Amino acid sequence: MTKRHALVTGAASGIGRAIALKLASEGCFLSLCDLDEQKASTVRETILASGGSAQVVIGDITKAADCREISEKARTWGGPVDILVNNAGIYPASPFLEMTEELWDRVMAINLKAVYLLSQAILPDMIGKGSGCVVNMASIDGKKPGPEISAYSASKAAVISLTRSMAAEMAKFGVRVNAVAPGWVGTENILKGDRWKIAVQQIPIGRLAEPDEIAGVVAWLCSETAGYITGEILNVNGGMLMD
Repeated sequence: MTKRHALVTGAASGIGRAIALKLASEGCFLSLCDLDEQKASTVRETILASGGSAQVVIGDITKAADCREISEKARTWGGPVDILVNNAGIYPASPFLEMTEELWDRVMAINLKAVYLLSQAILPDMIGKGSGCVVNMASIDGKKPGPEISAYSASKAAVISLTRSMAAEMAKFGVRVNAVAPGWVGTENILKGDRWKIAVQQIPIGRLAEPDEIAGVVAWLCSETAGYITGEILNVNGGMLMD
């Protein structure tokens, strides 16, 4: 994947950071999209220190105008985006009857609407080149919903459906669209809570995934080795869900 331009959202921490570092190690140059400029800049410095190339792009991906600006800044710096990873997301828990309209709207905006808006801003360049790869971040919860995560599960189920619709529509232009559906991943946000301690007992492999393991799957989907795969929702959950 040498000299391919990748844009990763939520690139400042967690799975997004791991994806950005993995793609950089494979030879991509990175547009790191996040709202946390300080943390994103730290990721950039890590990439530069290893001999890679990266820029930080700050913007609110739940707003169409910001997505257009992000696309333009990425294009100006590194040329058209070859790889788009829609990774940014939030994972709040709330009992259904206590969930506020504000929380519902926020989850849908960040986890779903942002995928639609940024993809819409980036895809015309991929179509123009006749090639490109989009990877959306889904979740096991989009396939197997659980209690107190109704908004999150609904948003990820919608990402799965959107991924397949995009794949069907973009294939004729040479653009592949897939999704990765992780289970429990040992990110900072997950480990600072206690819910994972119960969940890990249900994982056949017996542990949480490492962010690097999710990143490796994303990188593979973006590679030429996966060139005949589109519309796929790839489970990475340690055996919790096999479908």
